[in-house]
Amino acid sequence: MLGQWPTGGDDIDFLSLLSDADRRRVLEGATKVAYPAGTIAFHPEGPDQPFVLDRGLARVYTSVRDGRQATVTFVHRNELAGGTAIVSHAPKVQIQVVVNSTLTILDLDKVRTLALAEADICKAVAVHLAARVRSAFRLISVRSLGNIRERVAYDLLDRACQSQLVVGRLEVTATHSDLALSIGSSREVVSRALRDLRAAGIVETTTGLVRVVDPVRLAAIVRGFAI
Repeated sequence: MLGQWPTGGDDIDFLSLLSDADRRRVLEGATKVAYPAGTIAFHPEGPDQPFVLDRGLARVYTSVRDGRQATVTFVHRNELAGGTAIVSHAPKVQIQVVVNSTLTILDLDKVRTLALAEADICKAVAVHLAARVRSAFRLISVRSLGNIRERVAYDLLDRACQSQLVVGRLEVTATHSDLALSIGSSREVVSRALRDLRAAGIVETTTGLVRVVDPVRLAAIVRGFAI
């Protein structure tokens, strides 16, 4: 039984918040699906389908007709996505699978009924939604308030995810000066940050191009911004 509100960071393993019995009930009728990197797993026109990300990384974003996009949040391993559909109506967003990922898609009607009847399941959904709010605040704030490493990491990850949808690769076509202008810093400072990311095996760089080799670790840098 979930007796207290969890405290600490936003690394919310949704299913671990539930008792064994509640976990089994929440997973009744669920379907496990593997998606390759670059797939749009969910569209606004499709059915509402909350899921738990068993492994991988996913990006939630919204877009307008002229093609512009805005990242809303990233979904990490063991996190629930689509929790708003359980308690209300889902926002009109798309979900992009950034790396090869496995999702457990929940039976929405089943989970809705359980959340209405079982306080502990409703509380677990509430904990997830609170983490989602903090994540949204983080992505808004890190762009201007994060340190150089965090701001560069977000800028690269956001650009690379958009590029993946067009060319199928996680890469950023930009010079160091372009990236510096984007995050409000100098070319020299951005060059040092890229050098550190390259040394860590997170990115590879050539003239005018940055390839994101490890988007999960890049996302972890962004997630490290405290709020």
